[in-house]
Amino acid sequence: MMTVRKLLNVALIALVPVAVFAQDVEQAAEEALESLDQMSVEVNNFVGDVRFDESDVKSLIELWEEYTEFEEDDYESDDDFDFVSVLNDDAYLSWAASHGLEAEDWARKTVRITMMLYREQMLEAARVMPEQMAQQMAMIEGQREQLGEEMYQQMKQGMEESARYGNAIAENARSLPEPTAAEQAILDKYRAELMTLMESDDEGEEYYDEYYEDEEYNENDDYYEED
Repeated sequence: MMTVRKLLNVALIALVPVAVFAQDVEQAAEEALESLDQMSVEVNNFVGDVRFDESDVKSLIELWEEYTEFEEDDYESDDDFDFVSVLNDDAYLSWAASHGLEAEDWARKTVRITMMLYREQMLEAARVMPEQMAQQMAMIEGQREQLGEEMYQQMKQGMEESARYGNAIAENARSLPEPTAAEQAILDKYRAELMTLMESDDEGEEYYDEYYEDEEYNENDDYYEED
């Protein structure tokens, strides 16, 4: 079962400053954007016209731990956005039946709920990105002489590429299902609880942080230090 965790892994790599990590990361970011485009198509096709109510969100919260444990050992490959296959998976069908769930309905509603939260996260990230980028660019400008022109241009290019990828991610997020007024009210009520659950087992931030712990990146740390 697809969750926000996997999506954040895909999205966050596209936000890494590209020039710092050279062409291999730029290619990875491009591939991440392609994956997100594929994902949005699959999500919209899978969710269809299903809608959720408060009982569906409460069910997801109650079963979250089992749900995430179940998906870790199951059918989905790291490179696959195949939502439909769960509906033919005996293990998932048995698990759903053991909880008195209508398997297809629960799966579709769960994807809708988690994708709407993912959508919110990505749009919020896009909203604050211009200010963050401006602050980072001001810092780079202030260090221009110390950095040297070549490094300055590389870092500037990296920031520009990161902004481009961030905008592309936001555009992708807008293509995902948008909540109805009733659904938005439910998400507002349970957002904190849902996000606590998602963040507790989310690997996206750890995945992102690993790039900034990379030895190649650390070699440039002194460029950011104050004189």
